[in-house]
Amino acid sequence: MKQDEQKYWVFDWLDRHRASTLDSVKLLLLNPVAVQELRQGAAAAIKQFGRKTHSKNESVLVGRGIDLSGQLDCFAPDWRRQQAHRLFNKVWHYFDKIVIEDAVAHELAHHAAEKELPKWLVSHLEVLLYLREIGAEPLLDFKLKPPPCQVHLSQHVKEASLSAILDAEDEVARSVAQRAEIVLKKRAKVVSYQVNFDEFEHTQWGELPLAEIGELKKDEIGVLAVKQIFKEFVAFLASDVRAARMYNLPLGTAIPFHQRLLRTANPPTVADVVMNLQLPVIEGIAPDVLLRIRQDEHECFERFRTQLRVAIQERLQAKDTKEPAKIANEIKQDIIQPELNAIRDRLSAAEKTVVKKSAVGIFMGALATTCGLLAVVVPAVALVGGLAATLGLAGNAATKYLDEKNDISLKNMYFAWRAEKHL
Repeated sequence: MKQDEQKYWVFDWLDRHRASTLDSVKLLLLNPVAVQELRQGAAAAIKQFGRKTHSKNESVLVGRGIDLSGQLDCFAPDWRRQQAHRLFNKVWHYFDKIVIEDAVAHELAHHAAEKELPKWLVSHLEVLLYLREIGAEPLLDFKLKPPPCQVHLSQHVKEASLSAILDAEDEVARSVAQRAEIVLKKRAKVVSYQVNFDEFEHTQWGELPLAEIGELKKDEIGVLAVKQIFKEFVAFLASDVRAARMYNLPLGTAIPFHQRLLRTANPPTVADVVMNLQLPVIEGIAPDVLLRIRQDEHECFERFRTQLRVAIQERLQAKDTKEPAKIANEIKQDIIQPELNAIRDRLSAAEKTVVKKSAVGIFMGALATTCGLLAVVVPAVALVGGLAATLGLAGNAATKYLDEKNDISLKNMYFAWRAEKHL
């Protein structure tokens, strides 16, 4: 860790108490002295709320759904690990530093008296242990976000320059209600609802007072339920946007409904496109492998990111600016995929030349060198009479292969190809 980078205070707390497993964390939370230290650490973190950090790295503040806060999300351990995978899959190919919610400080600041607090703390600490396990700690920065607030929603939305979203509330709510699966149940004083809609990512539950419903028909009650959900999502989105502005960072959103709402209020940014760019080569690769690839192939990664940035900026500046997902798909189809195919074709042709000209007829494999260059192992068994000719032919073919590999390693998309080889 660089000298100017300060260790996250919760990691420091874990280290001081030598807690490196979930069982040791659970025992630690039963220790009043350790818990008091945790509360003191949270109080210190709260004093740093809103303080900017200066970094030359490409950084992004990620929104709810992938900020590992558990807010607008699920607390199940397996799901939270999946969200960590999702986070790195979305930002790994562009950003150096990822700013996520300081969930522990948030819980201790806003939910200290809740009965569920110990359970929530265990969940957050388990996530932190996993992040360490996969080597993600150096990439992460933990900061508090403004708490989502529906009481002063109009004010916070205005502060986030998202007023256009509230103006579209009726239109959006009716559109969602028509497409969502809504289950209503009338109870003593309320109507409970369950709403399933793919853009929410998770089932939404809630209640509507009978006094608000009056004589409304079933469809209109569904719209009312969606409006309640709408306000909650807008409150969290306003919190994310305000946090990004507070820390002077781009915002990366992942929840589809948040992405939809942002399109109604703001033009797309580079971060919006990056978050929608699904590289065909990294799906299914574990986060620890992704992080190791970036470290091992740093020079290749910088060339890859530079071309990606230029391609995104060119399309954002075009008069026919499109939705971020469409721009991302264009870049994948027009730039990334064709160059990957060209790299594969050139390497395949070079390998066939080696096989054809080798007396043994076998390409023996490769040894990684600078930025992925390969060195061919000359066949160890050959007919004595034809040894010189075999070595000459194989050597020429191998040299040509290495020349091809050297040239290809300088291509902007070579980094993506190297990542693909880990699948």
